[in-house]
Amino acid sequence: MKKTFIVLAALLLMSGAAFAQDYLRVLSYNILEGMKLDSTKGKQQFVKWVKDQDPDIFAIQEANKFTAESLAELAKSYGHNYSVLVKEKGYPTALTSRFPITDAEKINENITHGYITAKVKGYNIVVLHLNPHHYDIRRKEMAAILAKIKENKATKKLIVMGDFNSNSPLDKANYADGALVKRLKEAKLKYAFHNNLVNGEEIDFEVQGSILDFGLVDIIKHLADTDPANAKEINPAKHRIDYIYVSKDLKSKVIRGKFIRDDFTKKFSDHLPIIIELK
Repeated sequence: MKKTFIVLAALLLMSGAAFAQDYLRVLSYNILEGMKLDSTKGKQQFVKWVKDQDPDIFAIQEANKFTAESLAELAKSYGHNYSVLVKEKGYPTALTSRFPITDAEKINENITHGYITAKVKGYNIVVLHLNPHHYDIRRKEMAAILAKIKENKATKKLIVMGDFNSNSPLDKANYADGALVKRLKEAKLKYAFHNNLVNGEEIDFEVQGSILDFGLVDIIKHLADTDPANAKEINPAKHRIDYIYVSKDLKSKVIRGKFIRDDFTKKFSDHLPIIIELK
């Protein structure tokens, strides 16, 4: 009887593992200058939080002060044996994964913080962080990234994610009160090099518009629109600059997703992470 129970338990565990593998969890997070607010050795608070989210693929922005080796060590501590760091200076983007990362390209030319293109489990992955201070530079950076996706023939099974530092025309109603324009004007007075308003007066929607015109789906917006009862839980950010986009062939495969607002994310970064799950 005991032997039969052990066999049945093993079969249940195996079927559970197989079930879990049917889903892919993708996380994107600007971690604020290398998760500087976690001062523990090995960033144990951050590691615990990542383990709780259990991502298969993790796109990181602001991986400051990491080297390829230290990123790999951190990633292994939350169960990811594969990692790519775009550069070791400034505000790098990074990618870690439970599964092998192949065909990785680290692009730093003509882009402020660099971006990564790669393949994971047959998915085409792009991790980016656009210029934070100049809308015209962001337009050029996004155009270059979209051109690279075309060049790589990576328009299917595509996930593009990160800190876009730009606003979506799909959110225009959120900016009708003028609060964001006022804030950006005040920032310009304080920092003369800022150029985040078109003609000094208008929010730039061209960056996000170009992505939508390319045919990609703003998946958090889509999920919130199709589930109005939980829209505020899915997308609590009135002024978004962080996004996950997917190609249209993945639209129906994303079964859930949201911005993560919890005790950890309220404290450790000025950005909210986004997580999606694909079947």
